[in-house]
Amino acid sequence: MYKKPENFEQVVLFLAQRLKDFQYAFRGTTGLVLQGLEMNVDDIDLLCDKNTALKCNELLNEFLEERVIFSESDKFKSYFGKFSVKGIPVEVMGEWQIKDTKDNWSNPFDASTRVKVKLNNFDIYVTPVNEELTVFAKMGRWTAYQQIKKQIKKPGSKEEIQPAFF
Repeated sequence: MYKKPENFEQVVLFLAQRLKDFQYAFRGTTGLVLQGLEMNVDDIDLLCDKNTALKCNELLNEFLEERVIFSESDKFKSYFGKFSVKGIPVEVMGEWQIKDTKDNWSNPFDASTRVKVKLNNFDIYVTPVNEELTVFAKMGRWTAYQQIKKQIKKPGSKEEIQPAFF
C-alpha cells in the first residue's frame, strides 16, 4: 500500500487555488499520484517559472519556512524555497535545472509543459509523466524511474511513453 499524508488532497487543492492565476505544476511523486500512478508521497513539489516562485513568498507567506531565492548546489539550481502547509512540507522550484553526469545543466523546467487534471472537479496542473521520467533519469533515481515505467507501459503492447528531452 502506498502512503501519502492524510490531508494530501486538501493541501493540493488549497495550493492550486492560491496559484490558479500563475504558471505552476505539481511535480515529482505528487504529480504522478495526481495522474493515477501509485507512489509514496512525503512532500509536495511545486514547479514554476521564476515570477511564480518568487510570488510564493507573498502568496504562501503564512506557511513560509525558507524564502524563495535563487539557489545553486552541486546538482540543482533554481528559485527555491520551503513552506509547510497544514503539516506537509512544500518545496517550490522556479526555473529548476539539473546537472547531469557530464556537468551539463539541463534546460530550465518551468511548468510550461504542464498538463491539466481534475481533482474534486477543480482544475490543477501537473508535469507530464514523460517529463518526470526525464527528471528521474537526470537525477539518477533509477528505482523510481523503473517504478514509473512499469505503471505506464500499456498492457499487451510494446509501446511505452518515452522520456522527453533525451
